[in-house]
Amino acid sequence: MWIPMDNVFDLGEPGPSGNENDTYVAKDTIFKVNNLLNNGSIHSLLDKIILHNLVFPNTAYKLIGFAGYDGRSVMPVLEQERICNAQPATQIMIDTYMSALGFTKENDEGRYSNGTYVVWDVVPRNVLVDADGDMYVVDAEIKRLCQDSV
Repeated sequence: MWIPMDNVFDLGEPGPSGNENDTYVAKDTIFKVNNLLNNGSIHSLLDKIILHNLVFPNTAYKLIGFAGYDGRSVMPVLEQERICNAQPATQIMIDTYMSALGFTKENDEGRYSNGTYVVWDVVPRNVLVDADGDMYVVDAEIKRLCQDSV
């Protein structure tokens, strides 16, 4: 689906934006229009999204289309379930959660690995906790570690 930039505001109310995403908030959904500054290519972004969905399925992304200016830019539009009534998790909560998922904390704050994946930027601004204590990693960087061939 192609979404002309003039129609992006139809996705929802503008939300917090960062270096790579402009966000639009709807009732139960967050839409992220990604400018590819951090990923460099659509292929790299889609690889990252697949890995995120494998490691953090409760905050899975869906690619719903592309936005941009005709003939000038193409920006993937991602959809993610909105986590309502939640607040940023503390780093101790995040460390405990990541450990429960089988990840080991590394030296850099918010960086973890499990022998298959390395995940970083798992910090309070990117992780929510609800009233029941359920954790939601809504944004993180992730890559698969190279596996030695047998």
